[in-house]
Amino acid sequence: MHVAVFGGSGFVGTFVCRALVGCGCVVSSVSRSGDEASLGSSMRRLDGEWTSQVQWLKGDAATDPAAALADDVDAVVSCIGSPGAQLLYADANGWASGWTWSQRSECQYADNFLPNARLAAAAKAAGAQRFVYVGVSSEAEWGFGGPNPGLYTGKRSAALAALEEFGSQQFTYFGPARVVGSKENWRARAANSRFINGLRALVDVIGDWRSFGPDYTTKARLAPPVLATDLALAIAGVATGRVEVEESVRRAGVTTFSQVRERDQYEIADTMRHVDGTEAIVALAREAQAAMEGAYSA
Repeated sequence: MHVAVFGGSGFVGTFVCRALVGCGCVVSSVSRSGDEASLGSSMRRLDGEWTSQVQWLKGDAATDPAAALADDVDAVVSCIGSPGAQLLYADANGWASGWTWSQRSECQYADNFLPNARLAAAAKAAGAQRFVYVGVSSEAEWGFGGPNPGLYTGKRSAALAALEEFGSQQFTYFGPARVVGSKENWRARAANSRFINGLRALVDVIGDWRSFGPDYTTKARLAPPVLATDLALAIAGVATGRVEVEESVRRAGVTTFSQVRERDQYEIADTMRHVDGTEAIVALAREAQAAMEGAYSA
């Protein structure tokens, strides 16, 4: 099975490539650099020779994604614009002056929407049977979609574009918040501490009392990160068809003031196959690991 990973030399993408190699796939990584040398030394040390089993290609999804897609591609994974430090950043212009978009927001929208929308169309035209997109958790979108509108609107628009191309049976959306490379990462250690667990419980209680609902901004900041190995394994399971994700409604907050003013709504609901948040991703990773037992060697 041939899987193309766009953004494959980035942080999340490298783990996805490694997981796909581990379960026996033919893997192509497509990035603007096109060179495995952009991988961090810690990734190259993981298990030696896996990088030699990936075809590292240079390509740009924003301009001509079709040029890097082989005719025999079975599935495409997009890690373009993967979760990073920008996700939990509040742009003051997001809430000021009727949620006016700053130049930064305009750029973030273009960087997240355009390449992914073009990639989805090119992947469908190339005959890919599955498309997996790494977006963001609905909790983070609830908390930061308003003050960081370009980023979150771009990610949601990209997901909807891929959903339109592939339909609900062939498209899956992954929604992590923070992604870390090791259990030793300070965020991972802190997330499991009694202090942070207590804070999360307190925020939940306060949210139940408040007339305007939960404090999603604080909830998103306190949410436990997902290990990149778990996210990658879950993605590999879906991309190869070894595990299935049931269709359900993904609910998140609006990201533009016009959505509130014109639609009189504070929630957007999209029906799709999605895996939202750390707990759901880890559960699917364990399911994928069981399904691929004997084939997976990472």
